[in-house]
Amino acid sequence: MHKLLLAFAVGLLVATAVAADGAEIKIISAKAAGLFLGELAPQFERATGNKVSISYDEAGIVRRRILGGEDFDVTFLPAGWEEVRKALANDPVAIGHSDLGMAVLSTAPKPDTSTNDATKRTLLAAKSIVYTDPKTGGIAGVLFARMIERLGIADEVNKKSKLVAGQLNATFVAKGEAELAVQLSSEIHEVPGVQFVPMPPEFRASVTFSGAVATAAKEPVTAKAFLEFLTAPGAASAIRSKGFEPG
Repeated sequence: MHKLLLAFAVGLLVATAVAADGAEIKIISAKAAGLFLGELAPQFERATGNKVSISYDEAGIVRRRILGGEDFDVTFLPAGWEEVRKALANDPVAIGHSDLGMAVLSTAPKPDTSTNDATKRTLLAAKSIVYTDPKTGGIAGVLFARMIERLGIADEVNKKSKLVAGQLNATFVAKGEAELAVQLSSEIHEVPGVQFVPMPPEFRASVTFSGAVATAAKEPVTAKAFLEFLTAPGAASAIRSKGFEPG
C-alpha cells in the first residue's frame, strides 16, 4: 500500500504541487462508481493532504441535482452527459468500465443466456427478480428495462420483479430473497455467494464511468488533480480489484 501511494504521489507531483494543501473537493456521483471511489479517494487524501467529500445517488438523480444548480467540484456518471454539459468545465474522463449482467447463487446451475430465446426462457422461469428501478436513472435498470421490452416479456418479468435503488442487488440473491438479480458485474463482484451471468450477445453492454470537473468548481485545481490521480497507471490495480477495467 505504501509503495502504491508513493507511486501515485510521484506520478502526480506536478499536478498536485499547485493544489492548495488541505483543500476540500465536493463530489456527487452515481452510486456504482462508489466502489472505486471508496477505495481511491482515501488514498488521494493521504497522498496529497486534500479532502474528498462524496455524495452518492442513482445516475438520474445525480443529473437532476446538477441541473438543479447544486454546487460540486467533480461528478461521476455512466451516461447522459449531454444533459449536464453546460455545467462541466471539461469533457468526461473515462475511469473504469463494467459489464451488465445477472447474478444467481454460486451453487445454482448457471442459466443459459447464450441467445435471446434462451435468455427469455431463463427470465420467464425465474420465480423472482430484482433490478434497479429505471425511473431513478440507474443505468443497469434502464438497460434491463429496454432489454425485456425488446424481448417482448416486460409484463411477465415485471409482475415478479422487485424494483430497488441504491443497493447491491445480488445481496437479495445471496440471502435467498430472489432467484436472480440484474446489475453491473462490478457490483455483483462485491457480493459473496453469487456468480455472474452475462447478457445475451445482442444486449451485452460495457458501461463506462467517467468524471468531469464543474464549470463552477470552488477547487478546480484539486478537482483536476483528483481526476488525474484516478487515471494514473498506479490506480489501475485498485480499479480492477473492484470489478472494473480501467478506462
